[in-house]
Amino acid sequence: MLSRPTTTTSTPRIKNAVLDWNDSGCSIFHQLASSNNHGLEQTRDAFIHQHGLPQRWQDFDRRRFVVAETSFGTGVNFLALWQAFNAFREQHPEATTQELHYISFEKTPLTKHDLIKAQLMWPELAQLTEQLHAHYPPAVADCHRIVLENGRITLDLWFGDIHQSMPQLWLGNDGLIDAWLLDECAPQHQLESWNQQLFNNMAKMARAQCSVSAVTATTTDLVRTGLTEAGFSLNNTSTLNEHHHITLATITPSHSQANFKPWFARSSQQTSQPSDIAIIGGGVASATTALALIRRGQSVTLYCADNELAQGASGNRQGAVYPLLNGKHDPLSRFFAPGFIYARQFVEQAAQQCQFDHDWCGVTQLAWDENGKNLTDAEKQLALATQDKKLGRQTKKLECMLSGGFPEELVRELDIEQTRTITGVETDCRSVNYPLGGWLCPQQLTQALIESMQQTGKLTLHLNCDVTTLEQLKTPTNDPRWQLTFADGSTTTHTTVVVASGHRFNQYPQTAPIPTSSVRGQVSHVPTNETLAQLNTVLCYDGYLTPVNTNTNSHCIGASYARRSCDLTYSNVDQQQNKQRLLDSVPATASWVDAIHVDEFDPQQRARVGVRCASRDHLPFVGNVCRYDDLIKQYQDLKDNQLYAQNVPVYQNLFTIVGLGSRGLSSAPLLGELLASQICGDPLPLPHTVLDALHPGRMWVRKLVRGKEVKA
Repeated sequence: MLSRPTTTTSTPRIKNAVLDWNDSGCSIFHQLASSNNHGLEQTRDAFIHQHGLPQRWQDFDRRRFVVAETSFGTGVNFLALWQAFNAFREQHPEATTQELHYISFEKTPLTKHDLIKAQLMWPELAQLTEQLHAHYPPAVADCHRIVLENGRITLDLWFGDIHQSMPQLWLGNDGLIDAWLLDECAPQHQLESWNQQLFNNMAKMARAQCSVSAVTATTTDLVRTGLTEAGFSLNNTSTLNEHHHITLATITPSHSQANFKPWFARSSQQTSQPSDIAIIGGGVASATTALALIRRGQSVTLYCADNELAQGASGNRQGAVYPLLNGKHDPLSRFFAPGFIYARQFVEQAAQQCQFDHDWCGVTQLAWDENGKNLTDAEKQLALATQDKKLGRQTKKLECMLSGGFPEELVRELDIEQTRTITGVETDCRSVNYPLGGWLCPQQLTQALIESMQQTGKLTLHLNCDVTTLEQLKTPTNDPRWQLTFADGSTTTHTTVVVASGHRFNQYPQTAPIPTSSVRGQVSHVPTNETLAQLNTVLCYDGYLTPVNTNTNSHCIGASYARRSCDLTYSNVDQQQNKQRLLDSVPATASWVDAIHVDEFDPQQRARVGVRCASRDHLPFVGNVCRYDDLIKQYQDLKDNQLYAQNVPVYQNLFTIVGLGSRGLSSAPLLGELLASQICGDPLPLPHTVLDALHPGRMWVRKLVRGKEVKA
């Protein structure tokens, strides 16, 4: 094992629960001992009927009902509510409430293997458990969003200590939770977290009329006292069985307290009229955002300036899908880890509904470097241990990532021989491998998603519609509408607008101040042959090479990276450099590289040129569009007046999702889900720290909070 650089982590490493199974195949971890016989019925009694469900759903005036519990365990409580909600929807299709959102915390999650084994005890739930198993995440800290039933069921699994996780949920002034579940059948380390801090946080997160149902045995007095001190009103205590009691409580009015920094505030769409949302774009970010909105019952109109979809950075034949991680667990890594896991879920669900080329073949990232390329494996280990300069920056970066304690299910280290075996080609490099990664065709995915949404009648597509200006109009009802003016002079209006047009976003005065760079990239198309067909995984180095797409009999190799360039002209220099970067990253003995012929296709088919929209800190900008001049004026003295700061000034009902750079396929699905959640006022799927790092106004705020001068 190589020595690892020391890193300071801001998120804990997550350890899976270790189960002990008895002779009958039941775990003595928790829940299961009693659930084997009648636990499911008691779950329904304690956590469904005692909350007044399903009648409460029928009377509820919101689209989405939000439930939270303190420990996920085997998931039986979630499964029982999911089953009950499906039955409710079938019986009451006219009800306002059509979506169930379930938030659960877990310090030591079960492995997928143990979860599957545990849930075999409830065969009547098999149809639901199979869907959950398909997307159950690896043990990575923070929130994992699982979208089920085409958006009607949403599960947020927060892995980590509940006292660290709860404050990371984004809260507005109206609260978040409609019903709380507490179950003393949780493991001992979870019960140790049952203290006044927990009950106070529950109250802060509760909406008005939020109910609590707590199943207790030894903690009944603790729970009753804690809930009362937190502001809940006790309703009743009844007997569940000879060992357990049910304590019921409610909170009215809400004691919710907003927990965001004013300069990173986020607001939903504000309108008293039925919303009609315009998205300006046409790539993968537009498609993922549109789908997340439509799943929430929104009507979407997509305006694309080109004559076909996905003609910008989303137009490549093959794009790699893998996370951008580091051992520091900073906001970058904390976004891309769950972002990648959600992207895989999104793609798998999309593949069940439409056709597009993709392959979960894995991604292998070589530990190449110019200085240490010719070192032996033993010499490389010694160079790392002694911080020898022979070891290049790329190798050090990968070693830092491996120090982060990520599960091998997500990323693993390979020696030279393992790298050769996994990739199928000679590289003479150690590497890291992302077993869950792969590639997909972003153009096909975008087009297929938009077509499927059109078929639902919830999305209207307009091609060749170049939106040249945005203007907010006042209306007699005080519900401003956005007027879109097109290149031909025609206009239309919408309540809400999302700018997702990649590097073209800066044509509007409202979004132009967002600091991004246009980066030209040329991807070369290479015909396959017997030698190249041996490549089994996406290969990343100072560039990337994809395995063969059997539908096109070609590979992609790229990509060039020219900052501040929007030139779409084919470059023979870039074409040759795409191959040269691979030659520079593997030894001369790797003769298989000679089989790459970047000039074999006809000139029109040799390459594709696109323009990425990238940010300086490698994170996208997602959320409300700020009024930048007003922001700078309002926060001139932010360093010394943070206590009295007002919320960041924004354009009402104007949002953006830009700056995805080279990792759009790994980030766009979760970003689209995030933005749709914000627009619709739903729980957000990322922790505070990460949300702040994605805020469209962050670059200015970072300077202002340090007292640096920023000119409007």
